Amino acid sequence: MLKSKSEQKQQSFMYATLIMAVSTIVVKILGLVFRIPLTRLLGDVNMAYYSTAYEVYLPIYSIAMAGLPVAVSRMVAQYVSENRYNDIKGVFKVAKRLFTITGFVGFVLMFGIGYLVTIIAENPNALPSMFVIAPCIIFCCVLSLYRGYYEGLRNMFPTAISSLIEAVCKLVLGYGFAWLVMNFYSGENVGAYSAAAAILGITVGTAIAALYVFIRHKTIGDSISDVMYTNSPAGIDTKQIFKALVAISIPVVLGSLATQISGLIDVAMVQRQLYSGVSENMSVFESQYKHLFTETGWQNIVNHPIEIDGKIVGYENQMHLFLYSAYRNQAYTFFNLVPTITAAVGVSALPVLTMAWTNRDKTAVKLNLESMLKVITLIAFPAGLGLIALAPEILQMLFNTEGTVVAAPLLRILGVAACFAGMTTPMTNLLQAIGKPTVPVRNIAVGAVIKIVVNYILVGIPSINILGAPIGTLCCYLYIAIADLFCIVKYSRVVPSLFVTIVKPFTASAICALAAYFSQMGLSALLDGSRLATVGALFVAVFAYILAISVLKCISREDVVSLPKGEKLAKICAKLHIIH
Repeated sequence: MLKSKSEQKQQSFMYATLIMAVSTIVVKILGLVFRIPLTRLLGDVNMAYYSTAYEVYLPIYSIAMAGLPVAVSRMVAQYVSENRYNDIKGVFKVAKRLFTITGFVGFVLMFGIGYLVTIIAENPNALPSMFVIAPCIIFCCVLSLYRGYYEGLRNMFPTAISSLIEAVCKLVLGYGFAWLVMNFYSGENVGAYSAAAAILGITVGTAIAALYVFIRHKTIGDSISDVMYTNSPAGIDTKQIFKALVAISIPVVLGSLATQISGLIDVAMVQRQLYSGVSENMSVFESQYKHLFTETGWQNIVNHPIEIDGKIVGYENQMHLFLYSAYRNQAYTFFNLVPTITAAVGVSALPVLTMAWTNRDKTAVKLNLESMLKVITLIAFPAGLGLIALAPEILQMLFNTEGTVVAAPLLRILGVAACFAGMTTPMTNLLQAIGKPTVPVRNIAVGAVIKIVVNYILVGIPSINILGAPIGTLCCYLYIAIADLFCIVKYSRVVPSLFVTIVKPFTASAICALAAYFSQMGLSALLDGSRLATVGALFVAVFAYILAISVLKCISREDVVSLPKGEKLAKICAKLHIIH
């Protein structure tokens, strides 16, 4: 049966957030462990094939299933709060049919759109990766059905465990397949097929994770007993459930689609703009980047000569791929860690806030709203400012390729963007929870247009070139974060304390970033610029941040109490005077 009241109390916003945050951090660490050696194995240019396929996959993924998990989670959470367990069963049945349809539609779309993008982006070698990732859409739909269902029941463990399975398989199989192709395939376009082999690991990993949630549901179930079904009201008509799911899903899909389409346009437009710039103003690009294309260094980074249409080409034909890969595979990889981790806060907050809003409990809405904003700023601000402080050193320590030199200034700009990007997804979930799913769609769409316009103008200027891409990302997320926060206050009629949710976390984060920057300088001088200096600076930054949030008392007693063993933790923290 469903968890008892005492057990349900543990499934609070902060507890659910802890589960999702820990699993997300582990998954992202595994993702970095995968991406870093893969970049060294394939090289910057071959990684451009991998990234292009993945960026085409994301908007198709959004069309196929982005809105349905949110809709399922929201409706299940609402019906749980009303003890309507028969309607929960109806939601699952209807959602299963919808996911089946959208999965196969997305699978077909991947082939057609993928082929078109490779032509526009002047990147034909990305096509094998496009074809290999297409089946992943179907498996993702299965995963998302079960994840959304259990998240609505405020059980985050199936999502967390399936994410870990997915990440481990991606790491082992993706790198393993790519290594086998690079070392044992001797035909043409080895780089293109190696990138496709890495993508195959993602597809197989997603299939295994989908199999796990399917078997788990069949064997363990959802903890809703027959007695609960018997005592709950009769279920409403499935047509009503279908209409409700679609009504909630469409705005979410449109919002996610606006973001992903801007990323898809990024893939095609940025590469196209760079290609045109190199073709028309080669001297400008040579003055900035030719020193990175020494014969020895270039061969080391790609491991094999690059072929396009069966012909080995020189660096002038690879420049646009090299620059795009430095941006997307190195700088953007670290930037994307921040909104991905904070997105876990939104997943945890959605069912909790939906219940509070459904029950018209304004006190609970305000409490959870402030907790959510405080958690995301305590994550996003130090991470973003930390990237600004240590961008070159972190990239050099982990990637250390020719592309690292290009990626470092891009990551510093993206560090600023990360402070705002980390806030957007959770605030989108909050607006969905209070019944305003179309509002974030508008904000995201405007932000996407801003990004496209800024990218098109700046990337097209030869002297700026790839530096324009992170500037466009910064402008996009700055607008969305401000617009979302304004709309939350407007529609919820709850004004969070900006001093508690913004000022205190930013102050602690600034102290953290300054500690990182100056300790890096000092340790680098003592250790002659070794990687140990960067590792040491990170430890100093973490210690400074913990000290700062303790002194500033950024965390309240209520935040700690809602965690597992929270009462004991709260007493310890109170004695240390680090909570208020």
